[in-house]
Amino acid sequence: IPVAVGTGDDFSNPIGAGVVSPGRLVCAIGTAEVVGALHDSPVIDCGGLVETHGYAAGQFFIENPGWLAGGLLKWCVDTFRLSDFKELDELASPVCPGADGLTFIPALSGATAPEWIASARGCYYGLTPSHGTGHLARAALEGCAFAMRDVLERLRELRVACDSILLLGGGAKSEVWAQIRADLCGLPIEIPRVTDTSPLGAAALASVAAGVHEDLPAAARCLGGEVKTLEPNPRHRPAYEDAYAGYSKLFDCLRPMYGQG
Repeated sequence: IPVAVGTGDDFSNPIGAGVVSPGRLVCAIGTAEVVGALHDSPVIDCGGLVETHGYAAGQFFIENPGWLAGGLLKWCVDTFRLSDFKELDELASPVCPGADGLTFIPALSGATAPEWIASARGCYYGLTPSHGTGHLARAALEGCAFAMRDVLERLRELRVACDSILLLGGGAKSEVWAQIRADLCGLPIEIPRVTDTSPLGAAALASVAAGVHEDLPAAARCLGGEVKTLEPNPRHRPAYEDAYAGYSKLFDCLRPMYGQG
């Protein structure tokens, strides 16, 4: 009986989506949100925001292992007494980009973006009587997208190619969330027909171990397939640039509260 060496879901998700070459930012949204991209050579982030791991065929996966994302949405559904994630999307959808000045820091279990601070905690800022549950929902979705952009910006500083964003995991089923990310980053979003790709990555590893495929890139090229593409709406970009700047400033202001001086 062939025995295959497995891997973690950080890596089996992109493998299962057929990612074997650089160019796409992979954002796998499960309980936590893993964000990274492939690169031809190892790079070291002296700031410590992203990690470098070996990948298939001599590639390297440069990633941030994530913050509570799907777990945050579960918290929102429970706390706001909603029926499901679909209702959360329906509440957030009509709210304008930037959630009318309401900002959320997605650090319910500590921050890993824009920097790693274990003592950081989540925060809503900017509440007024005009804000309702839809604004709270929208700000939560945008907060995770802001953290994703933190990682994207660092990868660009490290000269890691990120020309589009591939969404994976359960969170990829929310088109509202996907469009927020496209508009914020000015990049097209790709959503595969099958978003839960970790089991496919495991199957690819097993196929190589069993001799069905010559190597992992050959196995991964059989995966992926049809994707739905969402293009960014340029009219929303100015609002998101302002909202992202506000998020960054809020995190800086909260740093002393986190015991970071």
